[in-house]
Amino acid sequence: MRIDRQGGAGIPAGWSGRIRRFGEAVLDLLLPRSCAGCQGVWLSTAEGLWCENCLRELPWISSPICPTCGTPYPSSPAAPDHLCGECALSGTPFDTARSAVEHEGVVRDRIHQLKFGGRLHWVPALVALLDRTFHSECPGPVDMIVPVPLHVRRLKERGFNQSALLAGRLARRLGFPARFDVLERVRWTDPQTRLNREERRENVKGSFRVNAQDTVKGKRILLVDDVFTTGTTLMECSRALKNGGAGEVHALTVTRAVRR
Repeated sequence: MRIDRQGGAGIPAGWSGRIRRFGEAVLDLLLPRSCAGCQGVWLSTAEGLWCENCLRELPWISSPICPTCGTPYPSSPAAPDHLCGECALSGTPFDTARSAVEHEGVVRDRIHQLKFGGRLHWVPALVALLDRTFHSECPGPVDMIVPVPLHVRRLKERGFNQSALLAGRLARRLGFPARFDVLERVRWTDPQTRLNREERRENVKGSFRVNAQDTVKGKRILLVDDVFTTGTTLMECSRALKNGGAGEVHALTVTRAVRR
């Protein structure tokens, strides 16, 4: 069963919203959804995708953090945000980077199930975390949302780009355009998971290019990915966008690997 959430020709003004709400209410009765976390609480459309208890228990990343790269500090919540050593010394190609939660527990499991198991139904729940973090942590509206691209060979192997799925749905929620054609991965690279920080940096160096410089010139871009591990991929994408003329690049991921 599918509800047309865009309305349609011939529907009187003001009625499309009523029809959508009615359709959602019917779906709530026929097909209630379980919480993406515990999967033990059934939720209606109005209640979202995570139950209140699971939202409360998620390992949210919050101050004190580095205001540029978003690195969290293991200190008192009352401590102020301050630049980390790397950002203070060398800076980053992106203007800011933020992540919703730490890369652990149920959210990590949902990302792995999406990315390696093809369980695409977890996309809305993960986007809900991106949405919440964008509104609380990211600096205002953007001109476009751009996903971290996959190499065409990896895309054929996996069948989808999880970052593109996240970016597309987030764009619809926020009301900003998503662009899947401006940033391209032009070089095949080994998987980053088994590489250290320096190896990751060399692995992705020169792997991305901007295809439409007129499109990004002077624009404020939100770069979306699933996981921030060391930041090397996001930095290389941001560097390509900046070299292509982008005015600002702000990175946003669902999770972040936090070193203790």
